[in-house]
Amino acid sequence: MPHRKLKEIVGDQELLRVTSDTPVRKACENMQERHVTAVLIIDDGALKGIFTKRDLLRRIVVAARDPDTTPIGEVMTPNPFAIDAERTGFEAVRTMREEKTRHIVVSGLDGDGYGVVSMRDILSGELAAFENELEFEKRVWEEI
Repeated sequence: MPHRKLKEIVGDQELLRVTSDTPVRKACENMQERHVTAVLIIDDGALKGIFTKRDLLRRIVVAARDPDTTPIGEVMTPNPFAIDAERTGFEAVRTMREEKTRHIVVSGLDGDGYGVVSMRDILSGELAAFENELEFEKRVWEEI
């Protein structure tokens, strides 16, 4: 189970992206609508950064900055660590621990080229696969 490739984990993900001049409030509204906790900042096709709920707390709320006038480019995490889509969920979790982050950019995907994987994404998929395996075993034992 933990050997699923990242491209399988985030494959059907609809990437949320904004430009660096997007006001923080607008980005957060988009995050709320999409039920995601991170957004990628991409200018002219180039990845510039990532903005997460943690950035919102630390760089907007605690710093008492105005989310309506603050461009997300000023408070994003610049040059985020990226991991290739061919890597496994296990490798992403290990990297998250090493980098002390909850989200990692996935590069090398079809379409937008990028995705975002979180610990929740990995664990949810693995839990679902585990539940399917248990159900299969239950049916096998019932037939014996």
